[in-house]
Amino acid sequence: MKKVFLAACAALASMSLFAQTEDTPWSIGVYGNKIEAANDWGNKFFHIADGFYGGASFTVSHYLNKYFDAELQALWGRYGTKGGDFNATDPDFKAGMGYVDLSGKYKFIHSDTTRLSPYVFLSLGARAIYGLGESSDFQTTQPDNEGFNFVIGGGAGVDFRVSDKWGLRYFFKYGYPIGGTADANDNRECGKFNDQHLIHSLGVYFNIAFNKDKDGDGVPNKLDKCPNTLPEAIKFVDEKGCDKDSDGDGVFDYLDKCPNTPAGIKVDEKGCPVDTDGDGVTDDIDLCPDTPEAARGFVDANGCPLDSDGDGVFDYLDQCPGTPAEAKGFVDEKGCPTDKDGDGIFDYEDVCPDQPGVKANNGCPEIKAEVKQIFEKALNGIQFETGSAKIKKSSNGILDQVVTVMKENPSWKLSINGHTDNSGKPDKNQKLSEDRAAAVKAYLVNKGIEDSRLTSAGFGQDKPVASNKTAAGKAKNRRVEFIVRFEK
Repeated sequence: MKKVFLAACAALASMSLFAQTEDTPWSIGVYGNKIEAANDWGNKFFHIADGFYGGASFTVSHYLNKYFDAELQALWGRYGTKGGDFNATDPDFKAGMGYVDLSGKYKFIHSDTTRLSPYVFLSLGARAIYGLGESSDFQTTQPDNEGFNFVIGGGAGVDFRVSDKWGLRYFFKYGYPIGGTADANDNRECGKFNDQHLIHSLGVYFNIAFNKDKDGDGVPNKLDKCPNTLPEAIKFVDEKGCDKDSDGDGVFDYLDKCPNTPAGIKVDEKGCPVDTDGDGVTDDIDLCPDTPEAARGFVDANGCPLDSDGDGVFDYLDQCPGTPAEAKGFVDEKGCPTDKDGDGIFDYEDVCPDQPGVKANNGCPEIKAEVKQIFEKALNGIQFETGSAKIKKSSNGILDQVVTVMKENPSWKLSINGHTDNSGKPDKNQKLSEDRAAAVKAYLVNKGIEDSRLTSAGFGQDKPVASNKTAAGKAKNRRVEFIVRFEK
């Protein structure tokens, strides 16, 4: 028997159509009723052809879950028996009946798509029996027998769903009155039991969907795993009705201001990549993630502080942002060119950065006029023996003046350059010019000038300052030049 019952349930469950569900939680039904009595006149339960006492009723049902429904029924009709079971000469008994109850229904098939759905229920209600005032040929209740009683009961039924909107329903409901005139409503109070009833109901019901999608997210309630979606999130849910996080950053799409964040990137509460140091470059691409606050606005695409002029001082600290390339290495901590000797000439342009000087001499001390006169006098004032590098004694005076100048200016260095006219062979002239310059250098060294401050070179006849066609010109070309050098 158990196997037959299980097979029948399986067959019923396989007949699929929509039923009363979470999406259609309410239904109303209207019914025709046959009301049967079991009282002191007799028991007419399930006596289909033995008298008919009819009524009309309606129900309002509410879906609780796939196991249970709640239902309210209200009925008006007639309650009675056709003749008596205990005495064949008994007349008919007939009375009016009003009835209302609340039932809790248990459904055997726990599916929202079954076509046939059998169920059982328990009920608690109230019944009113009243006289009809009809002919004395009928035994009717008298005023003192009219009464109101609470009723406990139960029953079973089955729904046949024609569509998702309506279906057919049959159920029977047994009621047992308690208290008051519960055994006197039939004008007899002689049995062991109160005056009971059995109501057969056959009719139609209609499913009502007040709100198939209560959170308005476009996913029906029965499919919605997140039924309380916030209003601002209803356009950002998945097929289950739950908030989406399309880029997987942990921030729901309806809150995400950066919806296409690449995987693995740390984001803030708005779903945007974090920029810890606030420099405008997100942490995922920031090669300098600890940029100081003062540097914000002065970083490159990698989030590192800029040094636009390449002077070694970041732009956010650089008070001289346009420093020339040649000044690199000659700036202070503020990025400005230095001037150590304070002569107004930047060190990168100053040949003598440790000595105040003048711009005309590249930042080196200005050579006084009297010193220039000594060097000019020495040009042609140093005499040598003809064809020789031996210095004539007549030249000692001017050379001693040069010695004095060099001693008074210990930071100076001196280049000694020898030149000849074009008399003789060029190679001999080259050699003669080198020897004469070297002889002058030796004289100065012998007078106490450091060798390291002096250089000598010969240029032969290659750099004339006058024409070699005249004796006067040749005299000017035979010379020894003194050039003061200032070196860093």
